[in-house]
Amino acid sequence: MVWWERAWRIAELRQRGDVLAAFVAACGDGERARRARELAAGVCGLAYAGGDLDAAEDAVRTLEEWADDLGDHPYRPGGSRPDAADRLTRDHFKDVLREALTVPARDWMSATRLSLDVHYQALCRARGLDRRTREDAFYVYGRGTMALDLGHRRAAEREAARLRRLRQTCVKQ
Repeated sequence: MVWWERAWRIAELRQRGDVLAAFVAACGDGERARRARELAAGVCGLAYAGGDLDAAEDAVRTLEEWADDLGDHPYRPGGSRPDAADRLTRDHFKDVLREALTVPARDWMSATRLSLDVHYQALCRARGLDRRTREDAFYVYGRGTMALDLGHRRAAEREAARLRRLRQTCVKQ
């Protein structure tokens, strides 16, 4: 399994484990609630580099079975829409990825993110920009932040440079 596939799977398991454990803990009896919290802690503690992915998948399956036992409960969490599920998993993925990064890599990511934010905000505040330039700024900013989320250094730096050039050519300073 490629590193990013493993990181994405860990993120999916963390997200689903959190939701199911919270539901089971809120609705279950005392012992099952305690056990659900323990299972969720095990899944959330799954490290990027180490940890047993199979055990985490088993824990989530157990939580799903316990949630199914409470299937008639009005607040039982259902399946998310694909876009919502991806958005939640992406948030967990960023956490998993950051755990695997060294301090210099995190510093680089922070500096690149700051560069993207500064140039994007300057373009958003600029008066008199045409619709196409604003769309370009939004698109390049989105690509840059996505590259950061995935830890793709070259792509993130390239998009930050594109955004800087767009700002230099379109915004009077």
